[in-house]
Amino acid sequence: MREIKPLNELGRTPEQGRIRLGVKDKGKGFPKSLETFRFTSPDKGAIEEIAEIYGGSVNDWKPPRSKQDQWEVITQASEIRVFLPPHSIDVWYEAWSAGGCQRRCDGENVEVPMATPDGMDLDTVPCLCSNEDSMLCSPVTRLRVVLPEIKFGGVWRLESNGWNAANEIPGMAGMLGQLQAIGLAECTLSLEKRSKVSAGQTRHFVVPRLSMNSSADKILEGQGMASALEDPSPPAPVLELVEPNSLVATILDAEVVEEGWDTPPAGVSVKRNPNPPPKYVPADG
Repeated sequence: MREIKPLNELGRTPEQGRIRLGVKDKGKGFPKSLETFRFTSPDKGAIEEIAEIYGGSVNDWKPPRSKQDQWEVITQASEIRVFLPPHSIDVWYEAWSAGGCQRRCDGENVEVPMATPDGMDLDTVPCLCSNEDSMLCSPVTRLRVVLPEIKFGGVWRLESNGWNAANEIPGMAGMLGQLQAIGLAECTLSLEKRSKVSAGQTRHFVVPRLSMNSSADKILEGQGMASALEDPSPPAPVLELVEPNSLVATILDAEVVEEGWDTPPAGVSVKRNPNPPPKYVPADG
């Protein structure tokens, strides 16, 4: 039988929009990383307020395979002021396909959609990647923040499928929570450009970072604090069921990799990068 949640566990703060760190060029398969924040939302007024504060032009935008019209702005800011609500971080191992989320795991147990005589349902089994030759899942970090200068319509969500964010953001958020104890931490969300060389390939990516302007002493004295805006005990994330043949486009945004090589691999068509590094990038298809 399906588990029925108590009614007092069903409430959660709505999502007002998304904070994105990359943009997908038309006709190309890989998202391109940005040096400044990009915001998308169905709330045009909120996007216009963001553009007024952080710069950029407001444009209409439609998510892939979605019928909902939205708006976007690529700002001129690589740092923004945010409030960090309680329980604002989720980190999972997840595997996605064109049919949606296929696995969501905590490293020990995984929820997977299963076909039953009554339709699709969830089943919890031991971690599947631990018994496979390669790890199918990737870490997914979801950070929810409040933009204090924007009319409040909910939280803004940033997603990352990179190991750096999975390692660093929850630790920083946990430390802030221990220092501040209650309320919302007033933080700075920023972008840090990084690069990594592996097997002759140079990868450039951006990593979201949280920081505070206040010292630890000032935080303990109650500075850098705002009133709580959401329930202190929100429900746990729910794995959304999808039919196997449905097409759900999901783009994970943080740590977007710009593909390229200093030493191109054999059999790959490349061209010289006009803005190295890396020295070579994939040739246009």
